Amino acid sequence: MAITAVLPLCIQGSYGVDDLGRTEILFATFSAFNAAEVFSEFLIVCPPDEVDIIRRRTAKWSEFSIRVMSEEALIPEFEKHRHVRGWRKQQIVKLAAPRAITTPYYLTLDADAICLRPLTESLLLPGGKALIQYEQRAQHPKWWKSSARILKMSGDVGNPELGMTVTPALMASDISEATGEEIAANLRGKGSWVDKLCGLHNPKSPTNWTLYRHRRGRWTEYSLYYLTAHKRNMLEQYHVDACTAENPQALLIHDSHPFEAWQAEQSFAPNGHGLFCVVNSSMRFDNNLVWDKIAPFIPGPERKLHAS
Repeated sequence: MAITAVLPLCIQGSYGVDDLGRTEILFATFSAFNAAEVFSEFLIVCPPDEVDIIRRRTAKWSEFSIRVMSEEALIPEFEKHRHVRGWRKQQIVKLAAPRAITTPYYLTLDADAICLRPLTESLLLPGGKALIQYEQRAQHPKWWKSSARILKMSGDVGNPELGMTVTPALMASDISEATGEEIAANLRGKGSWVDKLCGLHNPKSPTNWTLYRHRRGRWTEYSLYYLTAHKRNMLEQYHVDACTAENPQALLIHDSHPFEAWQAEQSFAPNGHGLFCVVNSSMRFDNNLVWDKIAPFIPGPERKLHAS
């Protein structure tokens, strides 16, 4: 069963970090761990004026099937919502990915993700269903309350203390499409689900100058996705729990925080269960510093980061 990898990308990220350079680390780890055998395609979605540059910079990773497309080619609605920037665009791209892919499942990525070990289909899709990893909703309670309001449902579904964790995450195309349908419910043909989400973040719209609109503006792609999966009884059809006795692998581990104390050899250890970690761009660490930290544990002869 093929899997697509989806990466929203800007050359310079929200924190002034060289996110295109960060992809050098991501693809170097994918290359070392033979990810080309698992992913049928890497879809990179970026601003229109960055498509050519990103195509040139990623062309060297010829072992992967990389397709670079503009945000507005994937999501034409963005042309009407120039006020939407950064993080919100990335979230919408992750939900809208099924518009451009054909695989039943896809892995969402950010530029600051790092692959820790060889990936296989059976690790990501045990029994043909995608891993889903949980975190405490109490970490971000507004995400869940806001998303439940948008979807017009109770947020107390499943285990009300747990919610889907963040990127990297495996998503089912069918559930993502259902999420768009639920967001767009009752629009009566007045725009799409993208228009609805973008409209919540237009500071010039008087309709947003209310407490109710503000309380719906804290959504995330994963809280919307997870709640929709429960609303439509789709979760068990498409997902299995990570970090269990049956599936001990974790999509995301947090060993890399704090970075200064990170014992990278433990994260990359052959007996480890983590598939990915993240060194957040928000920490503004130099890319070469990150690479130097992990390079001794990356298989193969390449030990220098080429981020030119």
